[in-house]
Amino acid sequence: MKKSSSNQAILVKPRMLTDQKVPSILILLSVCPGAFLSHFSAGLVNIALPELSLSFQASLSVTQWIVTGYLLAVMLGLPIMGKLSDIYGRKRIHNAGYLVFGIGALLSALSYSLGFLLAARIIQGIGAAMLQAANMAIITASFSDESRGKALGIVGTAVGLGALLGPSTGGVLINLFSWHVLFWIQVPIIILVFMMAIRFVPKDEPTGNTSVFDYLGAGLFGIAMTTIIFVLNQIGEVGFSKYLIPLMVVGLVSLGLFFVRVKKIKYPFIQLKVLSPPIVKAGSLIIVVSYMATFSAMVVVPFFLIGILDTTSSMAGILLMAYPLFLAIVGPISGSLSDRYGSYQVVVVGLLMMILSLIGLSFMSSSTPVWTVATLLCVLGLSMGVLTSPNYSLIIGNVSFQYLGIISSTVALLRNLGMALGTAIGVTFMNMWVSGSITDWMISGTKNQLDNVLLGFQSFFWLVASLTIIVMFYLIVSKGVRPCRKTNQ
Repeated sequence: MKKSSSNQAILVKPRMLTDQKVPSILILLSVCPGAFLSHFSAGLVNIALPELSLSFQASLSVTQWIVTGYLLAVMLGLPIMGKLSDIYGRKRIHNAGYLVFGIGALLSALSYSLGFLLAARIIQGIGAAMLQAANMAIITASFSDESRGKALGIVGTAVGLGALLGPSTGGVLINLFSWHVLFWIQVPIIILVFMMAIRFVPKDEPTGNTSVFDYLGAGLFGIAMTTIIFVLNQIGEVGFSKYLIPLMVVGLVSLGLFFVRVKKIKYPFIQLKVLSPPIVKAGSLIIVVSYMATFSAMVVVPFFLIGILDTTSSMAGILLMAYPLFLAIVGPISGSLSDRYGSYQVVVVGLLMMILSLIGLSFMSSSTPVWTVATLLCVLGLSMGVLTSPNYSLIIGNVSFQYLGIISSTVALLRNLGMALGTAIGVTFMNMWVSGSITDWMISGTKNQLDNVLLGFQSFFWLVASLTIIVMFYLIVSKGVRPCRKTNQ
């Protein structure tokens, strides 16, 4: 056991019970598909919502819950699965996640009603939570300090690619086939990687922590997240209505009671104490803000390209591919750089690049060339690729391995929270600046509110740039308060 100073985490690496000769590439090939598919599935279905509305004769606000229900199941399931992975072992929970995720995909493909499809998607979301709660913990425990950053970079790249390739892939498939194909294509992949995971994911020794589960805290968190995201989605689609006020009050009160309960009991639903070190707290805020900024940008930029610059939908889709392309190229490289130069320095560079790209996007106008937007999207993808895996290393490197399952699931929860908030806030913020909604403005074909629309775009990107600046300075201040470990500084 290696003890650090009183200001640092006690890092005790758990004893691995597997054959150490398993090639690291096979471990990654067994874990990364789960990280990819669990995020890919959300965006893959999002593009099919209009067809689902027609197929089931339901409004878009109702079918939206096919995606929202999945994301909520992931967020609510992550703390539970993180705890179960500590009790029963990360390999068991992770590999069972493939099985549950696959059953959810199969039931979704066979769905005959909207209610059945929603239930199947919730099952799939639970499987995704099992995969996401354990994947980073498996990688962290399986790789040495010298190669861990690169491995986490590959996992982070799989996450980003999954979330951002989902919509474009779904758009192609939905034009060629029915919406059922979106789920059928996942089934054979899951069967293959499930068999690989059984063989190659290292076994681990459970901690045996069987503390009482916080059902009340889980309920308060679920009510808070469900109502807040529902309100944001409704504002984004139909605008603000008076009936949303009591719902928002319920959500905020539930969230407040949840935080009060977290401080009062020993084993809360989400153990925020693992985030108490300033450097870990800073890294956690970076996860939320970076995913919120980039995913909201992916929601907002298509409106600008199509509504302002008059590009076609297919051209807008091609331009948006610049983000995942650069993310995929840079992600593994940044992991290696963090192993060599330190996570803290690489994260700061990534945040600076993200701030520059967001500020650049805030200066867009009706005369902005398309190539300028594409360049800024490339820089945005580059920045996310640079900071993601070093930030994971920064967080995990300052948390005791005793809490490896908890921190892995918490990081995944924060990531999904940023994605969900970013998607909702992006459209909601845009609708604040026009009469009706930004979609109505685009459909009408009139340009009488062009100045307001441009002001909305510019203000939105200044908002997310400001939030990114704040978390970067918080990271710098936190670094001064709490030194990092040598390998992750």
